[in-house]
Amino acid sequence: MPSSSASYKVAEPASGKGHHDWFGSHSRQIKPKKRHILRYVLLTILLLLIIAAAVCGYVGYKFYQDAMAVKTHEEQALSYIKTFQDEQKLMQDPGALTRSVPQIQSETAAAKKIAHGDMWERAAKLPKYGDDIKTVQGMVDVVDDMAKSTFPPLTQTIEKLTTAKFSQGDGQINLQPIEDASAGFLAANQNIQKELKALKALPKPQISQVQSVYDTSVKQFSDVSAKVEQLNNTIQILPQFLGSKAPRNYIIVAQTPSEERSGGGLIGSLGSMNATNGKITVGDFHPNTEFIELGKGGVTGAENIFTGPLKFSFDIRDLSAYPDFSQEAQIVNQRWQWSQYAGPVDGVIMIDPVFIQEVIKISGNIKTQGGLELTGDNTAEFFLNGIYKTVPVYLQDEVFAGVAAQAMNNVFSNMDIHKLLSLTNMMAPMAEGRHLYAYTFHEDEAKSFQEAGLAKDAPNSAENPEVGVYLNENNPSKLGWYLHRKSTITKTSHNSDGSQSYHMVFSMANTIPQADLYSGNSYILGGINNIGAVGTPVERMLFYGPKEGSLSNFKINGNSTELRQATMNGKSLWTGVATIAPGKSVTYEFDVTTSPKAQTDLKLDQTPMGWADPGVTYNKQ
Repeated sequence: MPSSSASYKVAEPASGKGHHDWFGSHSRQIKPKKRHILRYVLLTILLLLIIAAAVCGYVGYKFYQDAMAVKTHEEQALSYIKTFQDEQKLMQDPGALTRSVPQIQSETAAAKKIAHGDMWERAAKLPKYGDDIKTVQGMVDVVDDMAKSTFPPLTQTIEKLTTAKFSQGDGQINLQPIEDASAGFLAANQNIQKELKALKALPKPQISQVQSVYDTSVKQFSDVSAKVEQLNNTIQILPQFLGSKAPRNYIIVAQTPSEERSGGGLIGSLGSMNATNGKITVGDFHPNTEFIELGKGGVTGAENIFTGPLKFSFDIRDLSAYPDFSQEAQIVNQRWQWSQYAGPVDGVIMIDPVFIQEVIKISGNIKTQGGLELTGDNTAEFFLNGIYKTVPVYLQDEVFAGVAAQAMNNVFSNMDIHKLLSLTNMMAPMAEGRHLYAYTFHEDEAKSFQEAGLAKDAPNSAENPEVGVYLNENNPSKLGWYLHRKSTITKTSHNSDGSQSYHMVFSMANTIPQADLYSGNSYILGGINNIGAVGTPVERMLFYGPKEGSLSNFKINGNSTELRQATMNGKSLWTGVATIAPGKSVTYEFDVTTSPKAQTDLKLDQTPMGWADPGVTYNKQ
């Protein structure tokens, strides 16, 4: 049955090949469908990736836009905040601060709205870079809080102060506006310090753009904080200092950094000042010769340190060898009470020619009896060098006393906001540089004086570390004017226990010119007691480490004895003697480690020079 046979062959192929062909034919019908499915899957995945990339791209772009907007708002707010540091603008336009507050608030509110949006809140939870988002949010929150809670009352307080009338004629200062402003400044200062601490505690940003904005914010707020704290300190102290509660009597000590002692210089004369309800009267100054025999002898440890080359007797002239002014002030008062000028004393003020120069810069030029006009530029040089060349020795103290008394009287008479702000700006750096001291014997006032840094001691704060380097001239002379100093402090590490390490280089160079060296003026040049050569400073050096910290690895380049350890007033130190010939220098290098409690970077506290610039460079790691 051919037809059946044919059908059979077709239906039931005998060969394996035919079987393969059948499955092959069937396979060719199914496979295109699998390829279509795979293609569809791939296309779908690709499409999803494109969509995801687009979404991520959009989100990334949106986030970038937001970040730039936050940056712009914050920078704009900070630019308005700078108004708080522009004193000329304050005096010319007292309402400028009040008008700037709504602008600051508008900018900070806009930045805060962006920084706390849904996208930012989710991004803050991301690993690593989430901390950057939190930092931006924290920074925005701090600035916004300041704008709402701190700046409005602060601006009102400042505006009232800048428009107040201070002078009541006849040298009388109206203290009421200053007293009224004290509560406002105290509250503002406390708030700003708290917010600055919160700002500094935020996570350190990883993204450079965020780091830039953050650093700008910290710097700007640190500057504003310092300005407000400075003004607050003055406002808190001034009424009490000027006798608002009761008359105040002060001893005024005049020192000369031309003949260095740790805390300043040899004491040349003592005077008095009375302050009664805002009226200042500066009394006569008396030369140190009237006090020399009234008392001698150093406190525990001092006589073991200042044994030579010149043995200090610790009469009135040497008392600044103590770097602790709290100690010096007590002894000065003791010697004063043993003199013919004994009487009630409320505190001790110590000044030098650099301070008098700054006062003259504020209060106006003064002419000496010899006809020389002393200004805000030449006063220090005259009293630290020129006077020893042109004025007889027996008249030098009298000339200084006359100028100092006139300058102090002038600066407090006809008081206005310009003088008040100028005094505020001047007092803090002068006290920091040890050109000015003010110490009170009233316990209720002492906290304000000490917080203002007006009575510096050798390093005594673990939280705010300092390294102390102090000079004491052993070759009786006035060579300190020529001894120029430079210091570099470089942070080297943050240690696991919380302490910080630094490397310090401290150098002194004798810059005396040949003309002065050949002048033969032994009063300036020294060299008369076989202690040191003519024109050659011989310095008893004191090196103090930070409180609860240490000094190590000393290296000396130049003519100096090896350093040895000693103790004075309960504080440990290193001491040695440096001899610096004309044109020569001595350099000390050493490492400094702070206490684990340190909260600020290391600073240098040193014997003042004949100018305001301390000559210190701070390098961060």
